[in-house]
Amino acid sequence: MIENIAMKNLSRIAIIIIMITATFACAQALPWPIWPDSSWHIVSATYGHIQGMPDGMYVHNAIDIADAQGTPVYAIKAGYVKAVYTIFNSDRHWRVAIADSANDAECDGWLYAHLNKNYFGVWVGKYVEVGESLGVIIGGWPDPSTPEHVHLAKIRYAGNAAAWANGFYDYDFTGNPLEYLDGVADVDYPYFGNAVGDQLFAFYDDIADTLYEEGQPASGYIDIICRAFDNCYNYTFGTAPYKLEYKIEGDSSIPWTTTVIFDEPVGSYNDGWMATYRSIVYYGDYANPYVIPELLFYLTNTDGDGSVEVTDSAHCWETPYFHNGEYVVYARATDFVGNSTVDSMAVTVANAFELYGTVTHNGVLSGPEGTIVTSVTDGVADTTDASGNFSIPNVGGGLQQIIVNRPGFTSFDTTFLMIQANQFDGALALSYMCGDANYNGAINILDATYLINYIYKGGSTPTPMEAGDANGNLAINILDVTYIINYLYKGGPEPLCP
Repeated sequence: MIENIAMKNLSRIAIIIIMITATFACAQALPWPIWPDSSWHIVSATYGHIQGMPDGMYVHNAIDIADAQGTPVYAIKAGYVKAVYTIFNSDRHWRVAIADSANDAECDGWLYAHLNKNYFGVWVGKYVEVGESLGVIIGGWPDPSTPEHVHLAKIRYAGNAAAWANGFYDYDFTGNPLEYLDGVADVDYPYFGNAVGDQLFAFYDDIADTLYEEGQPASGYIDIICRAFDNCYNYTFGTAPYKLEYKIEGDSSIPWTTTVIFDEPVGSYNDGWMATYRSIVYYGDYANPYVIPELLFYLTNTDGDGSVEVTDSAHCWETPYFHNGEYVVYARATDFVGNSTVDSMAVTVANAFELYGTVTHNGVLSGPEGTIVTSVTDGVADTTDASGNFSIPNVGGGLQQIIVNRPGFTSFDTTFLMIQANQFDGALALSYMCGDANYNGAINILDATYLINYIYKGGSTPTPMEAGDANGNLAINILDVTYIINYLYKGGPEPLCP
């Protein structure tokens, strides 16, 4: 078997000499670590995918290139072998680290993992050429969702051979290997699954720290959660897409906003950033490494630049800034070569904030009660009580037009940003025709009759009360009736209400 591998290496290196010349002439892309080196292979776990190790779930800082047990693995970039070692004291976790520098300086390199320890073709300190054989893929994975594969990671580290061999958890993982490989071409499109029950997206209350029930209307400050997958070149099990975005359409909108692009460094295991990165990007309790991850992503944990930062976790869908009503939430998943899938679901926003306060006026006879305060957008209203107070408990979010109206006074409107309970205190100015007790825009005998009915028969009050005080003595009685009759029929003075 070793002789066969050696013969393959000779022919492969000869071909690579020709191919590398062409490659560096165009994009300087690197060959794949398994043959054929310029063609797309099955990627069983993408960069940024979440998966488990014996010490917990982690963000996958490499790509897993699936191929059969015994498949030769070749160097994709020349360099010095810094370490040949295993982790977890496991035969399945043997690996080779190859980097740019022969000394102890910090340098960039590539890590090739899950090789058979019995077939290593390199050793620490050896200079390796592009296309040189490193070893072969080992088998024996017990989980059917984990095929035989080589784990390829872009790394950066410093130190001597012992440091490299023992410092795996301090390696910096510096980017998505797909960004560097030649011949990337994927025919499979990403896809979405239901995040909760029969519902495409799930909604998480950022304040209450709880997941919404299925079908529950959205309110407050919420995160939108999607379940997204990519099948890389006919691989059976889903892995993380390369890019996620979302948008919201409705009365107010959020344009396409980038959630995450899995192309940036994820740090090291020991610096804490990898765990922080996971908690910002992924929803779920990932303490159990033996549960297959559901790939639930926080779509809204982002400032839109696609780069994951600590401050991104503070972002969410701020529904109080949106009017109540129906909205459509869209998610778009894109793979590395640009294949994208969009899915959507409708959601109802139903915030309820209290608008309360007191409305006064400059009248001297009219009481405080009877002023109508209306939230126009939601069509909800209340009427002031005997103290002039009102309370509307179910005003929606966003900019709300509020109209204050009372017959006999100058109505007005104002606007509130209802992102929480608000207090509004206002004042009305009298606006009426003195003597027009029945509020019909004219002074005639009907007003005298109206006052008689009010004074002696329990009829309706003048609108406003001040309009019935025709003689201006701050009281409404038979003298006001006499005053109006004198004005209408005997040439008396005009009404002179307060």
